[in-house]
Amino acid sequence: MSVALRPVAAVLLVLALAACDAAPGFADSTARPVFAEVAVTPVDVALAGSAPVATIPLAVVGTVEAQAAVEVTVLVRYAETDSLVTRVGAVVEPGAFTVDAPITLPRGAIGEYSVTVLTEGADGRAGDQAAALLRFTAENLGAPSVSVNEPAPVTRPSPDATGAAATVDVPLVATVADPDGRANVRLVFARLADGGGVIGRLFDDGPGANGQGDDAVEGDGVYTAAIPVDAGFEPGRYDLEVIAVDRYGAESAPTPFSFTVR
Repeated sequence: MSVALRPVAAVLLVLALAACDAAPGFADSTARPVFAEVAVTPVDVALAGSAPVATIPLAVVGTVEAQAAVEVTVLVRYAETDSLVTRVGAVVEPGAFTVDAPITLPRGAIGEYSVTVLTEGADGRAGDQAAALLRFTAENLGAPSVSVNEPAPVTRPSPDATGAAATVDVPLVATVADPDGRANVRLVFARLADGGGVIGRLFDDGPGANGQGDDAVEGDGVYTAAIPVDAGFEPGRYDLEVIAVDRYGAESAPTPFSFTVR
């Protein structure tokens, strides 16, 4: 697989912990680890061609001042969702150090990734921290496509004996494909036909997420929603459109979805 890396390294923002040298339970003479310099490379990654994944040789290099060995932890998170991509720890000696934290990303998972570097001294006290951003891009191979289910007609419910409103759900199931992979799908939504107003989003986040219970498997490319029909619905056919949007902003062609209330 081919990964084009721009030869750029970023000096990380060092976040020194503001505190006095002494802390309860620790000797005054024990200094916290301090970064003399620290940088992450690469910080701009462009995936070449149509490779499905990018393997990024992320590395943190620098110099740390300490009186004994230091534990360095590197955390990489996808900035859009704050989800953890990797966590790597290493024990380094005072002076120059390198910590490798390679990551593999699907081509569709473009965007910014936060890189946080933590230090901890031999006595267990936290030392300097540093932070930077990794930017991942790839050529957009095309817009997503959508196919939908054909639900059976539903009967308009009547209020129950207490007068409370009853509802019946119409399942809306959209299977979404994207030439850049599932990770490139940012959102899927339904709107009224012919470019009418948006009525809601569909989700691919598994059972019970977002207060819903209609999605069976998380991350399988099948997005679902339930349309609640109550006594206020007039009998007849209702026409909607389902659209998927990728992380580049490219939209699928509107896919018609209809259901009938009797």
